[in-house]
Amino acid sequence: MEKEEKVVVVLLTMIILSLSIAYVFFFSDTGPELAEFSGSSEIGKRVMLEGNVISKLYTHTGGHLLLTVNSRSGPVMVFIPSSSGAEEIGSRVKRDDTVQVSGIVQDYNGRIEVVVRNEKDVFVIDTA
Repeated sequence: MEKEEKVVVVLLTMIILSLSIAYVFFFSDTGPELAEFSGSSEIGKRVMLEGNVISKLYTHTGGHLLLTVNSRSGPVMVFIPSSSGAEEIGSRVKRDDTVQVSGIVQDYNGRIEVVVRNEKDVFVIDTA
């Protein structure tokens, strides 16, 4: 191989490797493992919880969805903003369904809740 050909091969290899690394870090759904929600979960941390839906209500304004999920650590309020797929999630989640939820721990008026960012963050494991 000529010198120019070797340079082209090295550059193409570097480009392919860079694109592969970028895909893994920015576009794959496999992120860091989520911690299981507990009463001592830190505000701002991304957590996962699993349990039965005890209640399901929509807010009077904004069309947000509030689920109460009976997780291993007790009942947890799950807030799903309308911009995060509240209507779609509400159409597939029923009371007494078993769900898996991932979201961000937040404090709302002195109460801990898990806020869902995307409709894919609520998965129905078993229907009632």
